[in-house]
Amino acid sequence: MAATAALTGCALLLAGCGIKRTGVIESGHAATVKVPDSKTAAVLYFISKDGDRLVPVPFSIGTDYMLAPTPLLRVLLDGPSGPASAAGLTTALPRVSDAQSDAASVNKYSPGKGLTVSVPFPVAGLSDLARKQLVCTFGVSAVPDTVTPVAIQGTDTTLPSADCNPRH
Repeated sequence: MAATAALTGCALLLAGCGIKRTGVIESGHAATVKVPDSKTAAVLYFISKDGDRLVPVPFSIGTDYMLAPTPLLRVLLDGPSGPASAAGLTTALPRVSDAQSDAASVNKYSPGKGLTVSVPFPVAGLSDLARKQLVCTFGVSAVPDTVTPVAIQGTDTTLPSADCNPRH
């Protein structure tokens, strides 16, 4: 009787109770993490290594210094560096020379209008991700404790103000 019970138990274990083996099931991207707010940190938005979504990258010069919006724009235009680059993040924004980068600027924030980011290249043909890089970086980081709409002005036209919505 004990031998029969042991054989039955082994048979059930080997049979797996009728559950068939499956391969790895893809369930989408990893969860996103909100970086805690800081009075001196900015968030730059770059493109995932898959090229399909924005990835927030915290950026800080130091605990006692906040990077002004125009230098922040120059950092964004330089593209990812350090750990962000090593992680495979990229940019959808066109590369610009140092001389062109000097022409980039961000106007003063206006509570009723938001910000206008001026870039030294045409903007009418920018991809959706490139537009989102600019809108989200400055909509979230340019004015402390404020999420603001951002218009993008290029050498060809000015795109209307938009709010940061990295998922859409």
